[in-house]
Amino acid sequence: MSNKRPTPKLSSIDELLLLSQGPNLTTSSPENSGVTSLLLSSLIPFYKHPFKLYEGKKLDDLIESVLENGVLIPVIVRPMEQDSYEILSGHNRVNAAKAAGLLYIPSIIKEHLTEAEAVIIVVDTNFNQRSIQDMLPSELARALQMQLEACKEAKQKQSKITQLENGEPPYNTKDSESTVPVGQRTWSVDEVSEKNDMSPTNIKRYLRLNHLLPELMERVDQGEIKLRPAVDLSYLKREEQQTVESLIHVQGYKVDMKKSELLRAKSENRNLTEQAASAILSGVSSRKPKNMVPAPFKLKHKVYAKYFSPESKAAEVEEIIDKALTLYFSLQSEPEQQIEEEEIK
Repeated sequence: MSNKRPTPKLSSIDELLLLSQGPNLTTSSPENSGVTSLLLSSLIPFYKHPFKLYEGKKLDDLIESVLENGVLIPVIVRPMEQDSYEILSGHNRVNAAKAAGLLYIPSIIKEHLTEAEAVIIVVDTNFNQRSIQDMLPSELARALQMQLEACKEAKQKQSKITQLENGEPPYNTKDSESTVPVGQRTWSVDEVSEKNDMSPTNIKRYLRLNHLLPELMERVDQGEIKLRPAVDLSYLKREEQQTVESLIHVQGYKVDMKKSELLRAKSENRNLTEQAASAILSGVSSRKPKNMVPAPFKLKHKVYAKYFSPESKAAEVEEIIDKALTLYFSLQSEPEQQIEEEEIK
């Protein structure tokens, strides 16, 4: 049995008091090992942060929490030039701390990171802290793309890159630490799939969204265009996407699976003109032609009974009526033929 006394955890008030002491603070708690206090004014956002920051009520709630409890989870940063630090994890906490009037924030400094390692920390921490259902499609698409690029930059095995590009889990749960850039196994698409009900096929679909025009991506974020139609649109050439966006904006057309499939097929056949796109989006191209056959009706018994004996069979009656109608309409067309012949003469 150990006689070592546990280090007491800091309360919210203690943390705020410690934060007020200045930027050189380093806590001694094992839970906060390596945590230092940095000036908020020295922090800059990650240069290609893929996630939208909190606004409105979400931000207000976080500010209120910071005012009451302080910043309990340190942000993760990496040192940059001129005594500045780039935020890898904690952009929302930084914004809330600034709004709450704090000058310093608890931070973990990660030095000597490659770009791939920095990207993996950014994506990893966001996936750990947020549910996929809470992310916009554009956020998820960019995050997955960043993960793919980070894997390539870190020279991951080609098989793992191919797996991700094909929409398959990029990591195996048995991967060793030596194959992971930051020294610990990063989040895997397989784990995200199980925890958030996101299939590997959907990963591939989200990666395709990065090929959309920003205007169309915004419509996906707003729920105007669903994921599957958006994937089809991502295969259109840029100018074709611009045509589709313009038609949607001006005419108010909606895009569903059937329309998106037709647009993609036309594009692949190199004949997606503005006229063709308009016909597809308006629904004209998929409308069934009007039925030229007259509506069915029942012939009254008294109309034909006077021409047949009681012994006449139904098949015989139908055959005779058919011949009579053929003869009638042939006689009706004879005067027109005679007129045409006289005009020719």
